[in-house]
Amino acid sequence: MRYAKDHKEQARASILAAAGRRLKEKGFHGVGVDGLASAAGVTSGAIYSHFGSKEAFLEEVIRAQVGVEFGVLDGLEAVERRRALVEFLHDYLGDEHCEAVADGCVMLALTADVARAGESVRGVYQLRISRLVALLIPAMPGDVEEQKRRAWAVVAAIVGAVGIARALPDEAHSRAVREATLRSVEMIIGGALV
Repeated sequence: MRYAKDHKEQARASILAAAGRRLKEKGFHGVGVDGLASAAGVTSGAIYSHFGSKEAFLEEVIRAQVGVEFGVLDGLEAVERRRALVEFLHDYLGDEHCEAVADGCVMLALTADVARAGESVRGVYQLRISRLVALLIPAMPGDVEEQKRRAWAVVAAIVGAVGIARALPDEAHSRAVREATLRSVEMIIGGALV
């Protein structure tokens, strides 16, 4: 049986999406290759065949997913980008995203695992997060250095806030952390524009 020319790429993307959800949900050390394969409906051999190793799979998840949610800002002029960013942050710091571990931002779920990974994974993470910051820079006020500082502060604040909020057992405390962070990042960006 002959497969379509792009069959291998489609299979790889499908595995990456399904097993990536499981990886975000359980963490790198909370799921083995068999668990990743099961989530994707494939054999463990398919994971090794497409990615080579579990850490290489983590690297591909990072390459494919870090910053992807922020793509809604791409191509917008500075004022519109700022407005869209503030609107986006309301969702990012909202209840639904806070509860959506498997479907949420990969930075929230896997940053600690990346910090413990090899240099290759960490290098891809640095590249992807630097691209994310570059996407945010035009939305920030100030000169280029000030814009860059503010963009990094926004990313660190929102990822940290949702990470802390997810760890809190009390919903009121969780929401308070996220709401306080939203107000702070709105100030960093230049005021609430929505």
